[in-house]
Amino acid sequence: MKKIIKIIINFIDLYRSKKKLKILNLKFYSDGPIETLEQVEDIDLKRKIASEILNFTKHCDLFYKNISTNKNLKISGHWKYYLEEKRKDQIKAYEKADIDNIIILHENMFYNCLVKGLWSYSHFYELKKDHTALMFFLKDLDLYKIIFRDFSELPSFNKIKNWGFKNGNSKFNFIDVSSSSQKNLIVNSLNLLTEKNKFNILEIGGGFGSLAERMFENQKINSYTIIDVPSTLLIAYYYLSSKYGINSVEILNSPESINSKLNLKSKKIYLVPSAFFDKIKNFKEFDLLCNFASFSEMSSETVKYYLDNLPNSLRLIVTSNSNVKTIYDTPDNFKEILIDDFPIPKEFSLSFSTVQTPFYANYRYKTQIWFKKP
Repeated sequence: MKKIIKIIINFIDLYRSKKKLKILNLKFYSDGPIETLEQVEDIDLKRKIASEILNFTKHCDLFYKNISTNKNLKISGHWKYYLEEKRKDQIKAYEKADIDNIIILHENMFYNCLVKGLWSYSHFYELKKDHTALMFFLKDLDLYKIIFRDFSELPSFNKIKNWGFKNGNSKFNFIDVSSSSQKNLIVNSLNLLTEKNKFNILEIGGGFGSLAERMFENQKINSYTIIDVPSTLLIAYYYLSSKYGINSVEILNSPESINSKLNLKSKKIYLVPSAFFDKIKNFKEFDLLCNFASFSEMSSETVKYYLDNLPNSLRLIVTSNSNVKTIYDTPDNFKEILIDDFPIPKEFSLSFSTVQTPFYANYRYKTQIWFKKP
């Protein structure tokens, strides 16, 4: 019965979405996918990026098989199952060590497996039949317009071929709504730190780098550091380096490289494997920690480990995560940890709490801002 109701709603949303697209003056667009290297822009830069990816995998295995790390930071259970199933093409491409193949794979990141799990609403090849997902996106655009008045801040301007919707000359994709809203939340939160005017951001679970891309362009941001699993970091490395170049984006492949290369006084984006998180607490210049959606996907022990080992300099925690008990259909029946149950360090006080926007993409998510007085 539920399946039949879902089919009926999807059919109704086909017509509702067409009407809504017309009201919002939006049209679908698609740039790709890339089929040959001749279609790739800045091919010399892309070869250098792909070479750095291969160099990383020689030092740091995607599943930390050659890395000694704390038990709470190991890739296992739900995460390991997901990555092995959904990132097979990525794993194979790195194993073959073919530079051209790696470039094609990453140039098509918005059309293949690489953004699966890092993307809102629906994937490219599902969108044509998933009209309800499109309707959710259009409803969120309505909410976005109430907050920001128009769509002028949505486009992200990365040269990698993409797809989404356009309003006049402005093009934006599904994740732009989230990253733009998150950027606004973080920038406004930084107003609480009146002693400084340049800040160092630490993000745990950065996806393909859409938030880092927006934050790095803001004049308030001095450095941006992402902690994530290797397979996701490499996607972010390709995406961010394609826009900012390899001199502005550093991916670190060992504890030694963190000690020698991570310099928060430089204007740079740093990508750090989660296995090396222990090293991060030794850096005294971080100001704000953000986490969107990924804490709830970790075990309670892992979330506690992260929050118990934060750099002492952190004054703000900005987080949006699930607050509805959710069980995944996986071999281990993984249960999400609720944001209300996060063991936030006692020296932080809750300053703000609300439902997350965009709402329809994250209906069960709640946003919180925690502040530590000096």
